[in-house]
Amino acid sequence: MAQVVKTDHDNLNATITVTISPDDYLPKVDKELQKYRKNAQLKGFRKGKTPLNFIRKMHGKAILVEIINEILQDKLNKYLSEEKRNVIGQPLSSKNQEELAFNISEKKDYVFSFDIGMAPEISMKGLDKKAKYDFMEVKVSDDIINETITDLRKRAGESASVGEDDTIQHKDIIAINAEELDGDKLKKDGWACTFNVMVDDITDKYRDDFMGKKKGDKVRFDIYDLEANKDEEFVNKYLLEIQENDDNPEIGRMFEGVIADISRQQEAAMDQEFFDKVFGEGKIKSEEEAKTFIAKQMGKQYESQTNGLLFREVQKKLIEQNKIDLPDAFLRRLIKSNNADVTDESLDKEFDKVKDNLRWSLIKGEVQKKFEIEVTDEMLLEAFKDRVRGYFGGYGDELIILNTANRLMEDKEQVNQIYEELISERVFESIKEQITLNTKSVTAEELQEKVREVENLMAGPDANPDIEEAEVEETVDVAAENE
Repeated sequence: MAQVVKTDHDNLNATITVTISPDDYLPKVDKELQKYRKNAQLKGFRKGKTPLNFIRKMHGKAILVEIINEILQDKLNKYLSEEKRNVIGQPLSSKNQEELAFNISEKKDYVFSFDIGMAPEISMKGLDKKAKYDFMEVKVSDDIINETITDLRKRAGESASVGEDDTIQHKDIIAINAEELDGDKLKKDGWACTFNVMVDDITDKYRDDFMGKKKGDKVRFDIYDLEANKDEEFVNKYLLEIQENDDNPEIGRMFEGVIADISRQQEAAMDQEFFDKVFGEGKIKSEEEAKTFIAKQMGKQYESQTNGLLFREVQKKLIEQNKIDLPDAFLRRLIKSNNADVTDESLDKEFDKVKDNLRWSLIKGEVQKKFEIEVTDEMLLEAFKDRVRGYFGGYGDELIILNTANRLMEDKEQVNQIYEELISERVFESIKEQITLNTKSVTAEELQEKVREVENLMAGPDANPDIEEAEVEETVDVAAENE
């Protein structure tokens, strides 16, 4: 049976030696050769009757290498899964590993040596009520809540033509009957067209000319400069409505438009139908409940930022308080083996950051283990539903949200991403329960100012992009898996 021996060099570095004997690999090699022989159909031999020595000569070495590699990976994985210490990353082939010559005709031991890096045991410090942190809490103003209610009612309402005396406002849609100009007069037999345009899409050059106008009023404009970010092809097709069989007519740029109609999104009535459509059936039954729900949802949006600021401080202090030594030389080899583009110079600039990321991964794993943190399928589904709600501004039809979330959960990559986010969130929540928070009420503007201050600090002149964050995370994730 294959033997696995670990030799410790110090508290952070060790070598694993795996010895695979003929008794381990020969029975499997012979069995695989018999399979090849059974299915082989070579010229000069009937199917299944090719001499075994011939099969061994043709395929023996490849089969031997494959079988030995399978045994090696199996033994390594089992050993690492049983290893109680935190093993960092994957084993690296030892610098003293001899080059092996595989020979199907020779019965001998095959010996493999791997270097591994390990992290020390962690005695968690800083997770108690003596640890005090400032925590921002944003109070959502009544004005913002009322504006949100109004916006939701408009979204849920229907578009309708305004009265004859109503003037154009932002977000209105205008129907325009336009005729080509010749200087200051309408061009005889000139081009005429009718089109709709949204007020907010009109360029700054002409928007003020439209604001305050009523049905029947006239406005003159360069039709190719009327809407922002629209090219000549768009104008020809959708505003001038030039057809393919129009044979490239000569049309001037200046037009006079008569405002034929003004459409405006009307606010939905504040009734149960509105509540059910926006918040989910039966969840909200009054305007007061709607405002409370909106305040809570908006608080959650700010909460991600307030938690982010707190998380950064907690992470920084826990790394400082829990001195975790790491196998530097091994870690450098590991990063370079996983990322061929990383140079010694770029690694030198980012190595302290890499080590702190790894230290935090180990601390996070310790917290996860201590508080028995898990993520269920129900938690994953709710997280996906929250993400979909974000696409709709925090609100939307609950059935559509559920169906969209279920489709997203078919993507394994997204499921893994959400899973890791939930683990991090639950680790952070567990930490918050252990420490003391000094809560400070702030405005949304004050919060944004603090966020910008931190972002500027993190993106300072010493920031170096040579080692991408994903490359750092790959090393950290492997360490977490081995826990």
